[in-house]
Amino acid sequence: MALSVRYYLFPEGSDPLRLSQRLVEGLTHGKDAMPQYADTTQRVLGAVVQNEDGKPIHIDRTYGTMWTFNEDGEIREGLQEAVFEAMNSIGTQSSSDTVVSIRPQISRKRYAEKFRWEPSAIDINRVIQDLWPKQKADRLKEAKGVSQRKPALTFEAKHTLDKISAGFWEIAHQIEALKEPSLRGFAFEARKRASDDLEHRHLYNALAEAAVDRLELLKRQKSGKGIWYAVLEVIMTRPEGFSETIQVYHERCDGRDAAVVATRKLLVQHAELFNDYTGLEASVMTDLEWEVMAYPD
Repeated sequence: MALSVRYYLFPEGSDPLRLSQRLVEGLTHGKDAMPQYADTTQRVLGAVVQNEDGKPIHIDRTYGTMWTFNEDGEIREGLQEAVFEAMNSIGTQSSSDTVVSIRPQISRKRYAEKFRWEPSAIDINRVIQDLWPKQKADRLKEAKGVSQRKPALTFEAKHTLDKISAGFWEIAHQIEALKEPSLRGFAFEARKRASDDLEHRHLYNALAEAAVDRLELLKRQKSGKGIWYAVLEVIMTRPEGFSETIQVYHERCDGRDAAVVATRKLLVQHAELFNDYTGLEASVMTDLEWEVMAYPD
């Protein structure tokens, strides 16, 4: 029997709204937004549901959480703040076995007040009506984000895309192994073949663009000029054994030397975040590298 989580938004003074999994994932990963709730904090009810053959058959449990929307209607920053508050609420015993710090208890109270709420029986019943409607009016309206619904990915389309892209890493590896003179010749020849072999022109042009990007990156790394970024990743090691980047601090700089100095400052500013389960990883990179990283600027 499979478990899933259904999410519902409870705006103050209006009817609850159903949140689709697509919208929740988009909001969580910073790829979607709800500008209609910009600069507000909203109540969200999560219902852990048991499913059979894809249909809900029983609510296992419910919980209430608070989502903080920024000026653009995004919640990623608010979720990261909640993670940090949850980290601070984890109790740690002092060097004396009989003395326990009250800070974790205070943090847990602050976390509960800021990021949790208790759904009432009426709230839960409204969710029950939506999951098992007896009439059309029982179904709640679905909340809307700003990203467009993506077209369906058929099995054939996914299989074809997976098969074609399986060798992309080898293409990138081969191009990265070329030195600057070879990259120039590679890009020129790829464009020439694109004009000669029109059937495959898009593929040849893509290869040429990849070589040009690599040339620009090598040039920037050699000179240290242009736009660089100071980057500090906060990495948490989960009890399950895997690590996850939960926060990224960055600063846009003019040149590599300035980025190195800025990175040192970031390490000093956020040194208190380091502990036995949270690490800090510092780096500098060009704007070309920053743009392809999974970090929102």
